[in-house]
Formats: sequence, structure tokens, C-alpha cells
Amino acid sequence: PREFHLFLKQVAGFDSVDDESVPELSSSTHTMPRKWTYERNPPYSMWAYYIYSNLFVLNKLREDRGFNTFAFRPHAGEAGSIEHLGVAFLLAKSINHGILLRKVPALQYLYYLCQIGLSVSPLSNNILFCTHEKNPFLYFCYVVSM
Repeated sequence: PREFHLFLKQVAGFDSVDDESVPELSSSTHTMPRKWTYERNPPYSMWAYYIYSNLFVLNKLREDRGFNTFAFRPHAGEAGSIEHLGVAFLLAKSINHGILLRKVPALQYLYYLCQIGLSVSPLSNNILFCTHEKNPFLYFCYVVSM
């Protein structure tokens, strides 16, 4: 138990790793979480909120005891629906990837205004979804520096 406590003192946040490119049920067909009985994974918005809400409660408990708290930093905007970026905007401190923000200037602006961080990984994205030439990393840096 003591070793685990010492380990948690080093943890800053939680990432969520998934394959965003897998199609999911549309938002209009969401089922209440307690009634979810499908073999398929729930939609991104459902499990992202579940992680966020549980981290919120855990963080309150840890904060009351003087322990460090954890940030929610999900994968969002690497592939798949733009809705993932909207969900992450509402729930996350920062996101991992976010290359699809280049296609949604309004969300780009909201992320900038609220200072929601992006971990854009050109090498990782190049292997999976985006060539170096099309990676928005330099564009995002240019926009922020204007």
C-alpha cells in the first residue's frame, strides 16, 4: 500500500487510449449507462464522461487529504468523429493528438481561449493517420504565436 501511494504521487494525469477510427453509435441512440448491455463499447462521449466524473470525485477526495490530483488527458481528434473534440473540450484539461482540430477552426479557437493543451505527436501521427507534411503541429504553433 505505501509503495502504491508513493507511485500515485508521481502520476499527473490519465490518458485514454482507444481506436477513434472505429465507427460508433450516433449520439441520438445513446442508452443510459446503467442500461448498457451491448457487446460493443459505449460511445466516446459516454465513457469520457464516466472517466471525467469518477476522476472528479477521486480528485476531491485526494485534495481534501492533501494529496496530488489527476488531470484527464484523453485521446481526441486523432481520427474518427469531430464530436470527440467537442466532448474533450468540455471535460479535459488537455488532449493527446488533436490533429483533426485543423478542420474545425471554431473548436481550435475555443481550445486556444480556454488554454486546453494539445500533445501533438508528429511521429506517432505520421505512422497512423497523417504524413509529416500534413501534420498541423507547425500550423498550431504559428497560430498561437500570432
